[in-house]
Amino acid sequence: MIISIDGPAASGKSTTARLLANKLSFKHLNTGMFYRGVTYAFIRQENFELNKESINDFFNNNTLYLKGDNLDVLFLNSEDISNYLALDSINEKIHLISNNSLIREKLVSMQRLIAQDHNIVCEGRDIGSVVFPNAEFKFFLIADIESRALRRYNEQKKTNHSLLYDDVKEALITRDLNDTTRSNSPLIKPLDSIEVDTTNMTIDMQVDYIYKLIKQDKK
Repeated sequence: MIISIDGPAASGKSTTARLLANKLSFKHLNTGMFYRGVTYAFIRQENFELNKESINDFFNNNTLYLKGDNLDVLFLNSEDISNYLALDSINEKIHLISNNSLIREKLVSMQRLIAQDHNIVCEGRDIGSVVFPNAEFKFFLIADIESRALRRYNEQKKTNHSLLYDDVKEALITRDLNDTTRSNSPLIKPLDSIEVDTTNMTIDMQVDYIYKLIKQDKK
């Protein structure tokens, strides 16, 4: 079974998907880890150059794969790069990777292969619309910008004490614009998805709400 959870940044997708997967005894597939991993790999190169030749060369000569009981450890060849995925340098350039149609095509193929072997809860921005259009359950999480900015601010403030709330909010607005207007796999709400407004929900409330909807439907 495949359960997709889409929505804008900081709407609670990743944590909700991970906890829901645990509650259902499913695997949690965080597709964003792949995009962050590719971004990290290209940043490490001397030239951050994205063209057909450089992209094909990367995927032909490198292996990117998830390990761990919860598929939460990302390896680039034999190196665990999980601890590098939240770097500011990746946040600044990940849109260049996620907007690239050839990279998305290759990563979507990898994600579909994983789903062949597992029951998964998968979250992202185009999971129900592009990656797994036939998912048995589709959810689309939303929340107002103030709520999302506060969540992201509290999360990042732990490691960046000079962080300003207004900067976080502005970054989210910019990310929303990029995600919804990009030509390739933009963030859209699938017509057959269930919208969940998480503005006034805790993570536990989100998980319980979605879990109950799934269990009710399966009766």
